[in-house]
Amino acid sequence: MRIAHVSDTHIGYSAYAKVDEETGLNQREIDVFDSFSQFVDRVIPLKPDAVIHSGDLFDSVRPTNRAISFVLDQFRRITESGIPTVAIAGNHSTPRLQETGSVFRILEHIDGLHPVYKGMYESVNLGDLAVHAIPHSDGENLSKNLESVELLKDSRFNIGVLHAGVIGLGVFRMNEFNEVLVQSSYLRKDLDYIALGHYHGCCEVAPNAWYSGSTERLSFAEANQEKGFLLVDLDKGKKEFIALKTREMIDLAAIDATHLDSVSLRETVGDAIDSVELENKVVRMKIRNLTPSLYKALDFNWIKQMTRQATHFELRYDLLQDGVSVQTANTALDSLDREFASFLERYPVENTDKDRVRAMGLDYLRRGMEESD
Repeated sequence: MRIAHVSDTHIGYSAYAKVDEETGLNQREIDVFDSFSQFVDRVIPLKPDAVIHSGDLFDSVRPTNRAISFVLDQFRRITESGIPTVAIAGNHSTPRLQETGSVFRILEHIDGLHPVYKGMYESVNLGDLAVHAIPHSDGENLSKNLESVELLKDSRFNIGVLHAGVIGLGVFRMNEFNEVLVQSSYLRKDLDYIALGHYHGCCEVAPNAWYSGSTERLSFAEANQEKGFLLVDLDKGKKEFIALKTREMIDLAAIDATHLDSVSLRETVGDAIDSVELENKVVRMKIRNLTPSLYKALDFNWIKQMTRQATHFELRYDLLQDGVSVQTANTALDSLDREFASFLERYPVENTDKDRVRAMGLDYLRRGMEESD
């Protein structure tokens, strides 16, 4: 009896300004699509007895029609190949209010796919395999759901599926909105396997409980993590991690500017950029203890030209102000007017004319740049 354990696919995720030339869509959205289709390409020939998706199938409660259509197509590929599939809702895919409704209802129309998303424990009987699925639910209900699990004695194997962080094991927390945590004591030893979702790295939590990790890198905290899924042999108790080909993410070693002047800072930044192959990668550079004078001397256009081959390059720095280090937000090296226009496109502006806000903002930016010169 073998199962394929996959999780945290975050379909619909997008980030940065890079656009895929072929489709015109956000490049990172395409990357996330590609990693999931890779999983499907790999899992079908393996012919496991079941596919288990342990949460955060979608990146948001309200995914785009494009994301929904893609997911339906991929699940049909799996189930039409004769592989039954169970998918639970994670915190990203679960609305705060039940009245909002769940996109998971659409998945109910696919034969062989068993979506579990109503906030309650459900047992899915797949013959010799009983799947005890607990979707995302709030603290009190989560405890009740965990306590409701009853093993099916007529099944050769009983496995659990859960999307949560583990209390006492801080590394498995994602510090996300709507995140739920469980005590490690709830990871029952009498289950043959527990497919965990939420933490994005593949790792063992207990001999019978594993996170498979996400299928794509979604933050720089995951830069050094391999991405893929687990093939679990329940008869032999073996787990095999199967890696997927994903876009590389590089978090460069931080530069300390404490004892640097403008010339040596430029050389240090240039050496750091030259030390890695940037083409088609997502890259971040951090500069610590940057004084206002060094900040003004830093040639951002030069850095932008040096890193133009990267899919995305961002600069993060700690600016010293009155002896206190102030950490900046992530800074993409793009023109301020383009960044401002992009911001307005992404966020709603209520009760006023967005075009007027854009014009006023661009005018303020222009005047500010002239005064700084």
